[in-house]
Amino acid sequence: MRQTRIGSLAYGLRHLRRAPDMAALRAAASPEELARLALIPAGRNLGVSVSFLPAHLRAEATAALLACRVLDAFEDLSDRAVASSAVLAAADYLNSTTDTPPPALPAVAAEARDSEAVDRLLAERIGDIRALLSALSAEGRKRVGAVIADVAGVMARNLDAPLSRVVYSEGVLGRVTHYACALVAEDVLSEADLRELTGCVAVIAQSANDLRDNEFEIYGVADREELKRMVMLQLLAPALGGFALLARLGPGTPSRGARAAMAYMTITTTAFLCSVVDAPSPYRRKLGAALLAASSATYWDRMLDRVRRTADLAIHRMLDASPDFADGANQATEVLGAGDPRSKPTSLVPLIVDTTFALVQTLPEAPLTGELPDAEVRTMMIADHLAFGAMERVPPHEPEALQALATRLQLAALDTSTQGSRP
Repeated sequence: MRQTRIGSLAYGLRHLRRAPDMAALRAAASPEELARLALIPAGRNLGVSVSFLPAHLRAEATAALLACRVLDAFEDLSDRAVASSAVLAAADYLNSTTDTPPPALPAVAAEARDSEAVDRLLAERIGDIRALLSALSAEGRKRVGAVIADVAGVMARNLDAPLSRVVYSEGVLGRVTHYACALVAEDVLSEADLRELTGCVAVIAQSANDLRDNEFEIYGVADREELKRMVMLQLLAPALGGFALLARLGPGTPSRGARAAMAYMTITTTAFLCSVVDAPSPYRRKLGAALLAASSATYWDRMLDRVRRTADLAIHRMLDASPDFADGANQATEVLGAGDPRSKPTSLVPLIVDTTFALVQTLPEAPLTGELPDAEVRTMMIADHLAFGAMERVPPHEPEALQALATRLQLAALDTSTQGSRP
């Protein structure tokens, strides 16, 4: 790893948990200096991940990240009546579609969070972020410009008429994740599968943000315990998609730095979600684990397996506290590790169906003579949850897709019944 990248990583890790130096950000004398100082305050662990990238990717990814933070500022900090048009105006200005900057954000006495203060400053210096984008190659400007336009469009639609959390997550963070994956790896998956699986990663990331920000109102819950249960339970299907994506991206990403970036974000996001339900983190030394995972396909698979097992434990910790699920975590079946990860499909609905029936296959085949043990009741309920999740993924106005799902469910059920004496 080159000295400049090591320096960027060291700087990022040193400043990761510090309050942002707003005075230094305001005093930045150039767009490049602003980018260097703002990357970690604006992106936190994502900013650290960007520091892993080789130089030609790092500049583009930094500009993209900061531009998205500018859009976020106009989405969250504008007056509600003009927020939609402000986001679109910011996108047009960043993309040099117009030379008219968006209207200034309304003044406040103090920001509620450090992240809002950083976002506001970036919005105030939108001209510098535009300069960073203009300095990219023609291909880079085209890639990032498309992301900015797409993300702003979803934000504006959500402000005009609130979208579901999944649709919003897939449209905003999913678009950014798709861009990032396409930037570092080519032809790893079909375009349809890549969009679907990056959408899964987006739902996971957005859920982590919602837990961090205690978004009770969005989820219609009254307290944090209820929020944790609702968010963690909805992550079952997206987690399957996220691991399927990572299993393909690792071997398919030529840059070791890019692999380390993906591993670092995987480990840190999992660690946060585990902490929410008092489950252990997959690694104590996250940076070292990410670098090791990036060093070979074998270590990448080991990292994924360890993170998968940790995530499974977190799921069962959450279910222990849920009134909808029985006890039985000690003997509970792995959910995310059910089946052979290497042979799983990369299309989400088939992936969910196959995992559902892999769980079914762990249940006893003998006729039921009494009550099932708690662990097996839990397995059945999780399988039911996944099966209904597969149905929810199919748009109701696409009868061919519904028929394809029904056929796959039937074939999976027949395959399960022929492997033993289970009727």
